[in-house]
Amino acid sequence: MSFTDQKPRVATNKDVVAPWGGGKYGIYFRCYLCGYKFTVGDYFRWVFHSTGNFLTCKDCDCIGVAQKWEQVQEEAIHKYWWFTKR
Repeated sequence: MSFTDQKPRVATNKDVVAPWGGGKYGIYFRCYLCGYKFTVGDYFRWVFHSTGNFLTCKDCDCIGVAQKWEQVQEEAIHKYWWFTKR
């Protein structure tokens, strides 16, 4: 079983210190929607999306999670000039 199956997972110590997004020691192991930093035992889910894959926490994960992600990206485009949408 792989994390890319998009099923919910429980964070392990190995997950918490893994190089997510290229950051050493789990520095970027966070919910991409609210910024929550995952710890051992937390629910998380990896989501595939055409504009970029992302991690979500239990509180942010819902039926419309893809639309939430699109909204976050749209807001970032207008707020941060260096942010580019894929």
